[in-house]
Amino acid sequence: MATRDTLSPQEAQCNGGADYAALAMQALQEPADAAYAKELMDRVADDCQFTKDLAACAIVYKALGEQSRAEALLQTAEDFCMSGEEQVALAEAKFKVLGDKAAAVGAYEKALKETGNLDPLIDLAKNVMNVIADSAFAKKVLEKAEAKVSRAVEYSKLAAAAAEHVLDKDYAAAIFSKAAEKLSSVPDLLSLAGEVTKTLGDPQKAKALYERALAGATDFTAAKTLIESARQVGDAAFMQAALKKAGDLASATGEYIELAEGLASVGDKPGATALLDRAEDAVAGLDEMQKLVTAVETHLADDTERLTRVKTKLEKRQANHARYMEFQQLEKDAVNVKQFLTLADRVRLELEDPFYAAKLIDSAEKLLDGTAYQFSRYKPILLAVDKNLDDTEWLSRLLDRAAENATDFVAFKDLVISAAHLQHRELGVSKARAYLAAREAALASDPHASVYDSAKLAEASFAATQDMAEAGRLLEAARAQAKDHFALTHIGRLYASMGDDVKADELYAAAAASCSDGDACIQFIDRLKGFALPADTLKKWYAKCGDHLSKPADKLRWAEGITDALNDKVWAADAYAQLAGQFGGDSRFELSRRSHAGLGYFGAIRRH
Repeated sequence: MATRDTLSPQEAQCNGGADYAALAMQALQEPADAAYAKELMDRVADDCQFTKDLAACAIVYKALGEQSRAEALLQTAEDFCMSGEEQVALAEAKFKVLGDKAAAVGAYEKALKETGNLDPLIDLAKNVMNVIADSAFAKKVLEKAEAKVSRAVEYSKLAAAAAEHVLDKDYAAAIFSKAAEKLSSVPDLLSLAGEVTKTLGDPQKAKALYERALAGATDFTAAKTLIESARQVGDAAFMQAALKKAGDLASATGEYIELAEGLASVGDKPGATALLDRAEDAVAGLDEMQKLVTAVETHLADDTERLTRVKTKLEKRQANHARYMEFQQLEKDAVNVKQFLTLADRVRLELEDPFYAAKLIDSAEKLLDGTAYQFSRYKPILLAVDKNLDDTEWLSRLLDRAAENATDFVAFKDLVISAAHLQHRELGVSKARAYLAAREAALASDPHASVYDSAKLAEASFAATQDMAEAGRLLEAARAQAKDHFALTHIGRLYASMGDDVKADELYAAAAASCSDGDACIQFIDRLKGFALPADTLKKWYAKCGDHLSKPADKLRWAEGITDALNDKVWAADAYAQLAGQFGGDSRFELSRRSHAGLGYFGAIRRH
C-alpha cells in the first residue's frame, strides 16, 4: 500500500482533493481496493478547502459506505460554495451522496444563473444529462444559450448539443430554423445546411437552406461553393441551378468555360452554349483564347460556324502575340487609374480588342473600391467606358451611382453635363433628363428649398441639354418664388447667359421695380456691375430703379449712388439739381451734393 512517504506515479500527478478522489474511484473498480481508496481519502479530505475537492471526496466516502462522513463533507462543500462552477460540483455530489434530485436541481439553478457563455452552458447541459438525466432542465440551459449565439458555427454547435446530449432532435431542428431566419450570407447558409445533414439527417431541410443560399449568392466565388455543395449531396437539379447561377455571376473567360463544362456534364447543352458565348465575349488573352477553342472543340464540335470563328480569333491573337505580351506587361506595371485607362485607350486603338480594354478599365475601377465616393475620381472611368466600349449596362451603373452620391450642386451639374455629352448620346441624355426630373421632384417636396435651388436646377438643365424651353420652364418656376431684387437679378443673369436677352431685360426691369428704397437701388446696380454690362445699360437700369422711388430721402440716396456706384458726376449734378426743390436748402442735402456732385456748382453760383 502506498504511504505519504512513498507516492505511486498516479498519486504524484494529483494536485488536489478532486484528483485524489478520481484516483480513489479507480481503486474501487474491479479488482476493488477499498482500503487504498479510503487511505487516499483520509489522507486529503480534512485538508480540502474548495467545493470541487470536498464534493468529490464526499462521493467517494458514499461509495465506501461512510454516509455520515460523506454528508459532513457535503455540508462543508456547500458552506464553501461561491461560484457557478462549484455549484455544478455540488449538484453532482447532492445527487450521488443524498439521492436528492431536487437539491441537485437547486444547485444547477444557481449554476445556470452564473453561467453566461455558450460553451460553458453546453457543458452545463451535458453535466445535467450525465448526472441526473433531466432533459427538461438541460433544454432550459440550452435555451439560455440561444441568446448568446449569432454565428452559424454557434447555432450548429448548440443544435448538435441538443440532439446528441439532450436527445431532443425536434429542439435541434428548431434551433436550425431560428438560425436560418437570422442568417443570410451564403457561407452561413451552406454551413448550416451541412450541419443539418450531419445532425438531423434531414436532406429536405438541408435542401431548403441550399436553395436560400443559391438565391442569395452575389458573386462567382459563392456560386462555385454552391456547385461543390450540390456535387457533395448528389443533387443533379440543384447542381444545374447552381451552375446557371454561377454563369450569371461570372465575368472572366476561365469562369465561363469552367461553368460551361459543368453544364455540359449534366446534359445541359443550351446552357453550356450560352456560357461559351459569354466566354468568347470576355476573352482577354492568347491563353484564354486557346482554352476557349479547346472547350468549343470538346463540347460544341458540331457547331462549325462557331468553331471556325474562334479558331480565326485564335490565329489573330497568335499573330499579334508579341503585342499582347507587351500590353500584358504594361498591365502588370500599372499602379494607378490613369495608367490603366491610358492603356485601355491604346488597346482599343492598336489591337481593336474591346474585351481586353474592358478588363483594364475594370482594374482601374477596382482601385477606387473602398474609397470615399467622389464623382471627379470616377468620371475618368465613365468616360473611358463610353469611349472604348459598347457597354450601356456598365455606363448606366456608373451614372446611377454618381447620381446617388451627387449631394451638392457642383457634383450634380458636372454629372448631368457629363452624361448628356457622352458618345452614347441617347443613353446619356435620357439619364441626364431623368436625374434632372428627380432633382426637380425633390425640390418640390422640400419645404426648405429656395429660389436659388430652382435657378441652379435650370442652369444645370441648360448646360446639359441646351434645351431653352425646358430651362425657361424651370426659370419661370424660380421666378414665381422670387421675393426681392436679388433673386430677380440672379434669374435675369441666367436668362442672359442662355442667350435670351429679352427675358433678361424683363427680369432686370422687375428687379428694378422691386427696389423699395435708395439702398436697394445701389445694391441692384452693384450686382449688375458684376455682370460686366455696358455703362449705358447700367445707367438705364439705375434710372428705372430711381423712377420707382417717391420719398425724397430715398431719391437722395439714389442720387448718391450715381457717384458711388457709377462714378458719373455729371449725371449726379443733374439729379441733385432736380431734387433741390424738394429739400429747400437742407444742410444734409447740401453736404451730400457737395460730396457727390463735385464743387463745380459753387463756382457757377459765384459767377452770378
